[in-house]
Amino acid sequence: MAKAREQLAFYLPKDTTDSAIQKGHFPEEAVNALAILESYNKHLYRPNTYLHKWWARRCGTTFRYILKQFVPDPTRRDFYAPGGLEGFVVLDPMMGGGTTLHEAIRLGANVIGVDIDPIPVLQARATLTPVSETHFRAVFRTFFDALRGEMASYYVTRCPTCGQSNAEIRFTLYALRRRCACGEVLLVDSFTLRREERRAIRLCPDCRAVFAGEHLCALPPPDPRPLREKKTRVCPVCGEPYVDLVDQPFRKRYVPVAIVGGCPRHGLFFKPPDASDLARLAEAESHFGDLDFGDRSQFAVVPGPKSKDLPRIGVHNYLDLFSARQLGVLASAHRHLQEVEDPTERLVLALLIGTSLEFNSMLCGYKGGDKRRPGAIRHTFSHHAYSFPYTAAENNPLFPLGGSGTLKELFESRVIKARRWAMSPVERRLEDGQTRKVTIVGERDLGEEVHSPEALREGTRRFYLYQGDSRSLPLEDASVDYVVTDPPYYDSVQYSDLAAFFRVWLRLFLPDAAQWDYDVEGAAVARGDRPTPGRYAEVLGSIFSECRRVLKPGHGRLVFTFHHWRARAWAELTLALRRAGFHLEKYYVVHSENPVSVHIRTLRALKHDAVPVLFPGQTGREWPPPTRVCLEDSRSFIADCSMVLGWLLDSDYNEDEILDRWAALLERGRDGKALSR
Repeated sequence: MAKAREQLAFYLPKDTTDSAIQKGHFPEEAVNALAILESYNKHLYRPNTYLHKWWARRCGTTFRYILKQFVPDPTRRDFYAPGGLEGFVVLDPMMGGGTTLHEAIRLGANVIGVDIDPIPVLQARATLTPVSETHFRAVFRTFFDALRGEMASYYVTRCPTCGQSNAEIRFTLYALRRRCACGEVLLVDSFTLRREERRAIRLCPDCRAVFAGEHLCALPPPDPRPLREKKTRVCPVCGEPYVDLVDQPFRKRYVPVAIVGGCPRHGLFFKPPDASDLARLAEAESHFGDLDFGDRSQFAVVPGPKSKDLPRIGVHNYLDLFSARQLGVLASAHRHLQEVEDPTERLVLALLIGTSLEFNSMLCGYKGGDKRRPGAIRHTFSHHAYSFPYTAAENNPLFPLGGSGTLKELFESRVIKARRWAMSPVERRLEDGQTRKVTIVGERDLGEEVHSPEALREGTRRFYLYQGDSRSLPLEDASVDYVVTDPPYYDSVQYSDLAAFFRVWLRLFLPDAAQWDYDVEGAAVARGDRPTPGRYAEVLGSIFSECRRVLKPGHGRLVFTFHHWRARAWAELTLALRRAGFHLEKYYVVHSENPVSVHIRTLRALKHDAVPVLFPGQTGREWPPPTRVCLEDSRSFIADCSMVLGWLLDSDYNEDEILDRWAALLERGRDGKALSR
């Protein structure tokens, strides 16, 4: 055991206050420098993990640094040295976005990824399995051309400059219908549609013309309903607040007011919809508004922590969140996916269509009026919740020149660019305040899928995926070298609840690819508005117990990232680890997310993660009892809480006393008064 421990990079320093970066110590400063950069553009630093939408991904650079500390050869422990974990098995029992799997497989390890939700499993399979770029590009071209052949005619319009009818719609912008005692009103975010350096393009609220510069109304409005900006919440005539038309299907609560298009001769243009545009929309509604996607109940909204906001406004089925044209594209995609013979290519295309829904639903807003983002889509989950736009932006997913949220742009960025990066991963190096790209020669962010854990005993870069409950893993005792994960946030959104928006479609596209009906009892996070006391500790404790069972004795370690400001979250984490028999060997503090504020007492914003390194047994380390926890600084708060965690895991306190100790430390300020919760 002593020899095995010597192989670890997580050495125990004699002086616990020594934060110098020494040989064998986790290089916190270097980690944080790169993590801060990555946190602003994670998809650019790790493109191969971003095929499909998922939430709360941690920085890949941080997890690479964590895994590098387990490399037994000190000469290969450098961040920029390729590989080093060949012959090791790494498990992530709560893989979510798959960061651990991708980082470990790059280092040559064999990996096991587990999640209860099918989307993380399918995404890991799609992104880790090699495909031929040349062949897949041809497959996509055939698929894309088939969609355009059936649907492109519904996205054509006339150019307002030359009158040619071969212009193509980029966006259709809609106003929200609401009503008061006077009748209906139309509301938009702003009358400004685009800000440019020397002009603004605006929508006239009186005649509905789209103009730049000076404007005089020449015609009466085509629609008698008043058009107002969203800041007008109360009718100026009757004095009543405007209310939603919950008795109408969601997509019919919107009225087209502007078209953004592209002309082959005159480029980008803005215009109001004309009679032919409205006729084309009516034709689409007639053809696709009531398409048969099979059992409609498979698309029913099951109210959850966030999805309950949909029934609240009268949306009970996910089909209602899409325009008729969007439904037509999805029906066409469903048909043509069945023509793709290779299962991996079919999987990637299905996930591409799935993730495109974030940019192609009637929940998408428009932020083109922002000078910094002219013409941009505000995607469906710009917040980790459902939001309902005033100006809805119906994207054209088949726009041939690409653009935000189009299939062509997503294919290039999330498939082609990602696959090229996976074949030759690139890191950033900071030198003299400058960032330089460094290709990691010899690494691949790709592997070979195996269908039994036993196959991981040999070879490198093999991956085994399991969709199921991590409280009962299909793994042998002592079969895993390291467990590296990112547990769900204590009182966060249950991401599987939001993921239902995508899952109902992926189930249609890939009916046999996953267990689409699964037991959410295995999810650790809240299923209601507030976390059920004790549930987090119960579920995580069972998962951690399984981790201890499968870890190899001696060198096996559990490492994860964690932060929270609530005493209850830290207390339940402590109980989970204690029930599983883990003790804290060492901890580190790393940059986590872009900060809103580091002032914990007021905004509860933390920009740091704890990285506890846990041993399945006594460590011989004595953690001093705390006198206080710093509540004013994010990094100090996380460091202090980590030491409290180590102390309580080694203590003789019972579970109620552990809850009390955390409450005493975190819920009272320096003056002894209870902090607001």
